[in-house]
Amino acid sequence: MDQKKMGKFIAKLRKERNLTQKQVAEKLAISEKTVSKWECGNGLPEVVYMEPLCEILGITINELLAGEYLPVTELLHKLDLSRLELMKQLEYEQLRFRIYRLYGVEIDSVEMSNNGAGSLVYFVTANKQKYVVKYASDNEINHPELEPELCEYLCKRGIPASHFVKNIQGNTLSIDENGRRFHIQDFIEGVVYSYNEAPDFLLEKAPELLAKIHEVLKDFKELPEGIGENFFRYRRPENMIKSFQSSLEIAVRNGDNENADEIRDIIDILNHFPNYTFDVSAFTYGNTHGDYMISQLICADDSIKGIIDWTTACRHPLIWEVVRSYIFMAPECGNGRLNIDHFEHYLKIYMHKGKLNTYDIENAGRLFFYFLAVCDFYGQYYQSLTKNRSIYLKQAKLCKSMLVWFDKHIDELNARLKKIADDGLVKQSVL
Repeated sequence: MDQKKMGKFIAKLRKERNLTQKQVAEKLAISEKTVSKWECGNGLPEVVYMEPLCEILGITINELLAGEYLPVTELLHKLDLSRLELMKQLEYEQLRFRIYRLYGVEIDSVEMSNNGAGSLVYFVTANKQKYVVKYASDNEINHPELEPELCEYLCKRGIPASHFVKNIQGNTLSIDENGRRFHIQDFIEGVVYSYNEAPDFLLEKAPELLAKIHEVLKDFKELPEGIGENFFRYRRPENMIKSFQSSLEIAVRNGDNENADEIRDIIDILNHFPNYTFDVSAFTYGNTHGDYMISQLICADDSIKGIIDWTTACRHPLIWEVVRSYIFMAPECGNGRLNIDHFEHYLKIYMHKGKLNTYDIENAGRLFFYFLAVCDFYGQYYQSLTKNRSIYLKQAKLCKSMLVWFDKHIDELNARLKKIADDGLVKQSVL
């Protein structure tokens, strides 16, 4: 939608009807300044004013949106596109109004982020400053009410976490007119790499930062439980077959043949999955980021400038987060394989400052193999209604390919991890 073009069209039609801006404003019960703003291309008419404005100017809403007269055939062709654009602009205008009402800030521009699967994220600018407006998914694993306090704690201890903006009531968590919770954060300039595209410097810096985060979070209040006793109690491989079969039915019904074949492979693995049991109390268990991966790291000048998205911060076995961060970072994992030598190097960087015990190291492979088997990411993709749900599918395909690798190479990986533990490279956990 071209605001300048629309504005010129409004001005042209107004003048053809010998109307002043003041007269149009009076008919709509708005200010003359608002009409001037429209005609200068500095804003869009609110949706509630579009129909009466079109009646005054003698045009259709689609012609208003197009900024020109439309032949009937072209009008029909553009109808659906115009509606989609209208909805997007309405969404942006509502966000502008919401931020002004709650923060007293006038937004200059809005764009939607393509990153993040569950959260709804906008990038906005105001007074030449850039901010992030984030609506976290409303579910049991997200805790947006904890994020500002946690990030303030981390920043004071040298972790480059997010800085949050307070609303006019002095709160960092806001609630919109629909009861949805959201934050506004300072925008951190830098580069975010895609899954499995980590450059060499990041594969060196990421485990070092993760170890520092785990150490710093030891002294923060206890976060909600993540992968713990309940996870292993209710997520059993034999119980997950039903979930994957349901996802398979949806894939077949939708004609997603590739997804269907991949889900069948997962079910085959579940049918012969090892009978693993874990002693949660034996793991080095503590506060974590909860979702530490390549898409949460903002980089510049071969360093990490920011670590974002602490909404899912919780308590996990720390080794789980170490393995998971590598899986989503390492280029070879994007091709469905894990280079054990490279992973060992990554793990040793973490252990230089991080504290893990023998049980952590010896069970690192088994734990993540188990995690891959009992999480139905395809089901998450099919059940999601978010705009960026394709990210769930990307995660599902990566996790499926790694599940196949672990199924074939788990004994080899376990032997290497046992050697690392036996060689005395593990520091005893003090968590």
